[in-house]
Amino acid sequence: MRSKNEGFKGLMEQELTVLLAYLLGLAALITFPYFLTRRTPPGYIIGGDTLVHAAISRGILLGRNPFLDQTYNVPPNWYPFLYHLIVAGTSKVLGFSIEESMIFLQVVFTISMLLVVFYVAKELWGGLAGIGAMALSFLLLTAHRYPNPKELAPLLGLISFFLFARSRFWLSGLAMGFAFWTHFGFVLPIAGLPLVMFMIKRDKRYLIPLLVSFLVFLPFVINAALHAQNPPRIEDIYRFWETDTPEKKLLSLMPSLYLLPFVGVGLLKWARRRDPYADELLILIVLIWLARLSPILLKPFGIELWSSRFTGLLPYSYILLSAYGISGVDVSSIKVKAVVLGTLLIVLPLAGALNFWDSVNGDGFVKVSEMDFDHYYPPEHFPEIASWIIQNTGRDDVVATSEEAGMMLNAMTGRPIIATLYGHGNVFLNNEKRRHDLRTLFAGNCKEKESVIRRYRVKYIVVDPFVLQKWGRTNMSCVAHPVYTVGDVVVMEVR
Repeated sequence: MRSKNEGFKGLMEQELTVLLAYLLGLAALITFPYFLTRRTPPGYIIGGDTLVHAAISRGILLGRNPFLDQTYNVPPNWYPFLYHLIVAGTSKVLGFSIEESMIFLQVVFTISMLLVVFYVAKELWGGLAGIGAMALSFLLLTAHRYPNPKELAPLLGLISFFLFARSRFWLSGLAMGFAFWTHFGFVLPIAGLPLVMFMIKRDKRYLIPLLVSFLVFLPFVINAALHAQNPPRIEDIYRFWETDTPEKKLLSLMPSLYLLPFVGVGLLKWARRRDPYADELLILIVLIWLARLSPILLKPFGIELWSSRFTGLLPYSYILLSAYGISGVDVSSIKVKAVVLGTLLIVLPLAGALNFWDSVNGDGFVKVSEMDFDHYYPPEHFPEIASWIIQNTGRDDVVATSEEAGMMLNAMTGRPIIATLYGHGNVFLNNEKRRHDLRTLFAGNCKEKESVIRRYRVKYIVVDPFVLQKWGRTNMSCVAHPVYTVGDVVVMEVR
């Protein structure tokens, strides 16, 4: 004899396709007007992380070894590049530009998020849990405002968790390794789950995902170890070490106000009747908490970790916990069923829509993506300069220019540069030395200029307004001659 909840689950199986299509349609209605009105990928501005991801993707598309740093064209790569391979592959297969591919993948990953949380919750706790997770994930649409690996990494992490919960350990390890190849810091705490379960169950099979993920990610580790000039040095542009107080750490771990009551329902259900899948989910949540808070204990020893990066899976874990709680609601009453479905199908999507568009309208960086790129920093003439570079230079020709223009031109052309802006350089390389050498190239004497050109094998020099602002009208005639001029920007070829 079936329980009432099982009867509802059977009913949901009949309605599931309709509800699934309904929520997907709502998600498209909410987000597609945003994606379809972008002229450039959000964050495609000087100092924006989007430029870094565009540069890595373009370098791979041009055929450069992905284990090289795509900004400097030297080993090692400092950013795991699965996301960038997907961007480059999308561009190659569909004939899109890198920028168009990044926007297109925002759409793909947004829909994928809804489908992944639905599938995981449904397979673990039934149809109502799946619809609940999908509805609650509308509150995470803000994670897709910007195109970057953080859109993909948690989805791979969720898939790894699901496969682990279902004892498909080899596949779980593979998904975990792919998650590390997307953004290892974002999903790192999930690596602790196999260890904890091994200690609890004393079953060596639980260690398989950890071993497989390590082997999958090992090439990145070896490449960094062989070619790193120094231990990882994070350039903090947000004054993180000063502002990330213990209070801020705790607040960052709290569920949002929207999610809080649903998380409470999940905890209550777990306290009344334990579930093995929920047990493992709660262990993962505890591991994320520990990863976020434990660096406090290391600070007296001079070890400082950017622990906010370790919480990438937390909101998704809270959504699964909430879905677990929703699955236990008795909906045999028509009134209760109407309240539950009304909340899931109307209230939560509406809250998600308001949250998403409020975050979009309140983000000044996003607004730039609405404008024609020709109007972005007009004195720099980025489109014209990038077009000339693409048509007249080789893939690996080093272009020396200001850090600001260099970051933009590196993303637009894939050509390597000498130095990029603070906070965006390879953590395994000496970025300060590169910035010092760049300054020497423009402000030093002819002998010093020649030394920098030889060291970095510079082929072209771009004198742009940022160069003039920093170092004045420097005379480069002893090392290069003009080959292209537009406005106040001069491209020079090294003699």
